Amino acid sequence: MADLNLRQFPPPPYATSTTQTLFNPQEDLPGPRCGHTLTAVYHRLILFGGVTLVPSGGSDNSLQCLTNSVYCLNSLTKKWTRVYPEGEPPSPRTNHAAVSCGDGVIIQGGIGPSGICNGDLHVLDMSSDTFKWKKVVVQEGMAPCPRYGHVMGLAGEKLVIFGGINEGNLVLADTWALNTTRHPNVWEILYPYGDLPCGRVYASASSTRDHRYFMLNGGRDQHGMPLGDTYKLEPFSSSGFWVWTRSPHLDLSKRYQHAAVFVNLRLHVFGGALSNTHLVDAEEAVSVLDTSTGVWVDTSNEVMRRSLHAAASIGSRIYVYGGIREGVLLDDLLISGELLSSGPTVPSFLWRSQNTPRPPASDMNDGYKPNFSREKLHDLVNKVISTLLRPQTWEPPVDRKFFLSFPELAELCFAAKQIIEQEPTVLQLYAPIKVFGDLHGQFGDLMRLFYEYGYPSRQGDIACVYVSFVQVEYPKNIHLIRGNHEAEATNTVYGFLDECIERIECNDGNRAFKLINDFFSHLPLAALIEKKIFCVHGGIGSSVFTMEQITNIKRPVDMDCEYNYKVVKDLLWSDPTAHDSILGIGVNERGSHIVSFGPDRVNAFCERNDIDMIIRGHECVLDGFERFAQGKLITVFSATNYCGKFKNAGAILVIGRNLDVVPKLIHPLPPPISPSENVPDKAWIEVDRERPPTPIRGQRKPDFEQGSTS
Repeated sequence: MADLNLRQFPPPPYATSTTQTLFNPQEDLPGPRCGHTLTAVYHRLILFGGVTLVPSGGSDNSLQCLTNSVYCLNSLTKKWTRVYPEGEPPSPRTNHAAVSCGDGVIIQGGIGPSGICNGDLHVLDMSSDTFKWKKVVVQEGMAPCPRYGHVMGLAGEKLVIFGGINEGNLVLADTWALNTTRHPNVWEILYPYGDLPCGRVYASASSTRDHRYFMLNGGRDQHGMPLGDTYKLEPFSSSGFWVWTRSPHLDLSKRYQHAAVFVNLRLHVFGGALSNTHLVDAEEAVSVLDTSTGVWVDTSNEVMRRSLHAAASIGSRIYVYGGIREGVLLDDLLISGELLSSGPTVPSFLWRSQNTPRPPASDMNDGYKPNFSREKLHDLVNKVISTLLRPQTWEPPVDRKFFLSFPELAELCFAAKQIIEQEPTVLQLYAPIKVFGDLHGQFGDLMRLFYEYGYPSRQGDIACVYVSFVQVEYPKNIHLIRGNHEAEATNTVYGFLDECIERIECNDGNRAFKLINDFFSHLPLAALIEKKIFCVHGGIGSSVFTMEQITNIKRPVDMDCEYNYKVVKDLLWSDPTAHDSILGIGVNERGSHIVSFGPDRVNAFCERNDIDMIIRGHECVLDGFERFAQGKLITVFSATNYCGKFKNAGAILVIGRNLDVVPKLIHPLPPPISPSENVPDKAWIEVDRERPPTPIRGQRKPDFEQGSTS
């Protein structure tokens, strides 16, 4: 269900107040239009083209009222801006297709004042502060014929086009693909296997976030009849075969000229027409298909009765703009609440309003309320420190039970969360200071780095609790920033949930897991030391250009739902390229949507933000630290003998008052086997196969580890 309020208070089905009139008069508003496209690129929405005026008196001159204007909506500020990109723009058009690809938007096809547009691919390049129109050079040969009313999407790293109407007014059923990662660019016609969809126009298609496949639904066939079927198109491994699969479940109500968006494995379908004079009924105006269960859910919604509108999603919010209803062009923007990842429910929307606040974060407290006095909290902190700060004698409990009760652990989360909620998203810190890298829960390494003595341990929850509690006691001396594993989905897969349930007991373990991950979602994302040294877990990827981008990110940050999905992903997951000679942006073996960035990106970021260097973690390095970009970037890794297999040293960076950076190393020690840690050697291998660790920086992953995100 949409999260317009706290989740325990269900929102109304739809908000239909007059707040759609509360636009900022200083904005460049797109105005009424239909037949346009709306495409999400990171935290921006790009609106292009469409019909801006419906002629009066029944005349058919709508194609003379076309535009090629470009508007950009910043999802953070909710402000529209008209942009004037450099380069030669596409001609004015409507019923074209658009898709986001990397740092830009691809526009193809459509119909203009002089007829159907040619098949050129136009790219709005948004990789720099100045937007530029570019034309994709495609090798001569077979190519899709000029068309409009078709669909376009990404699947398996290929740009796919299906259907539409050609210059002979023939409804098409062909499928074409262009590889977006190879040069030269060559179109190829596909001959997919499976259940082939009939030819259609004005259908909708939406790709999954990982571009593994896209869903086609609805449209109008060659006889002018609306369709309600749904198909999935996906590549079959790396063999070059493609497969169309029809949904075996009940189809949605028939419609065309509708819009569809994929969010959280759900296909959301909005509006549409049944004929030239009739729209889809309000009772079926919004439909949601849960692709994991095949369940369709419909809802009645008068405000979503429209056609030729456009929709897009950023994180787990859906945006719908414009369209036409009963001959009247619409100029409204509807924004959904945060869509949850479970349950086939229908989103609720609010009319666009500059004064609408961001919905509050979900209630993760599970009914628990803190009741510790300040004195009791101080005693609790002392208990943790006295229990754990014993590097020479500490051993994990024989029964593996956690030494804190759930109320005590919950109090820690509330106290630590109160501190970090007052901190900015980019911490402002001062030298002298010590910078720690990845610990991966190796509590013994933390003790050795604090006291140059001790032994490693695999008790991940112990390290988390200790560092958090020390920050409660010394908030001006201990600072935490978020890493890539401070996310609920990652912690579910990589064992933290299992450990909470095992060590804190099932019910309280689940509650503790939620509280701790809620704390993680509030952590700052980066730090700036003396305004000259930028500290971040992963890197700057392809989307991080300015410090302001990061400081503007609102917390809590949900990795699956955040407006700044790409920026946050780059901050927490990206890596430098293998060595200084590899420039630009490249693929990353960690998985989809994770990139590598070259030394040129590092130098440009430092120059643009007037900083000296970047310090990051995220990758195991043999000596505990490693320089990149001729010293402009340092990777620091503080856990020794990572996952018991790499024999690497651990390091911290000591930064003096004059900002000189001195690495301090500890070397791996053989882990002792205590009675409570009597784990067979093969256990590490089994864990590695199921949850493979990332290898030492610069080493290629074995085949079974490809795609590991550890």
